[in-house]
Amino acid sequence: MWRYILRRLVMLIPVLFGISIFVFLLMHLTPGDPALLMLGEHAPTAQLEALREELGLNDSLPVQYWNWLKRAVRFDFGRSLRSKKLVTREILDRLPATAQLATAAVGISIIIGVPVGIISAARPNSWFDNIAMIGALTGVGMPAFWQGIMLILVFSVSLGWFPSSGRMGGWQYLVLPAVTLGTAATASVARMTRSSMLEVLQQDYIRTARSKGLPRRAVILVHGLRNALIPVVTMIGLQFGGLMSGAVLTETIFAWPGIGRMVVEAINNKDFPLVQGTIMTFALLYALVNLVVDVLYAFLDPRLRVRYE
Repeated sequence: MWRYILRRLVMLIPVLFGISIFVFLLMHLTPGDPALLMLGEHAPTAQLEALREELGLNDSLPVQYWNWLKRAVRFDFGRSLRSKKLVTREILDRLPATAQLATAAVGISIIIGVPVGIISAARPNSWFDNIAMIGALTGVGMPAFWQGIMLILVFSVSLGWFPSSGRMGGWQYLVLPAVTLGTAATASVARMTRSSMLEVLQQDYIRTARSKGLPRRAVILVHGLRNALIPVVTMIGLQFGGLMSGAVLTETIFAWPGIGRMVVEAINNKDFPLVQGTIMTFALLYALVNLVVDVLYAFLDPRLRVRYE
């Protein structure tokens, strides 16, 4: 297992290298001059040239990339062109808010989606199954921006139960953004759990367990659920990585001070170091989440444990 983990970590190097090249070229080939954005359109030409020289923008792209890469391997992504703060500090300041929001959304998807999927699979075509799957389809297709606005109007403006924006530290501020972000994830987890459980419950070993007289609950939760969890764990892991990097709309609607809003602002401002550092951080986190998911497979399925060893 340790050799497998080490091998996967080594494989991250070329992946991150390729992502760094892609992001670097994408940012530097888009129209716009960071120096002009920083100083304004009416700045003197001499001042613009001095700033470009200071930022290294007059160097060729290979030289700029090499200089950035030498610092990036030490987790030094330079300084933000706008705030002049260290990019690493900017990311660390915003990352906890996004991680908290994504974790809460995934938690909601697990707490609600997995039980709903299990019950639907145990009672296919029942009234509960039909209502649950209609709700799941609605949750997948509901636009996050519309849902967020509706939640604010109902639970903040009309009822006054929860704050409509900000992150002041209390759990009340987390409820509406987490529900908005977690709705689609909950629906997907419920559908995947139901599908996987239905497939597992048709297997021969499940029929054998039933023929032995085991209680129905034990057959479903002990023999069925563990074998049905592998695709569910895969989806949850991918969703967590996706929610970490894709919470821009939710953070914007609820004025949540996360990293998604910061990236959008940095892209608009052509803040190369901040965008590159943030995307590289997301790529690393996404890869690590996938590694954790692969390791969980070995605990859910002993056959994979033998393969890893």
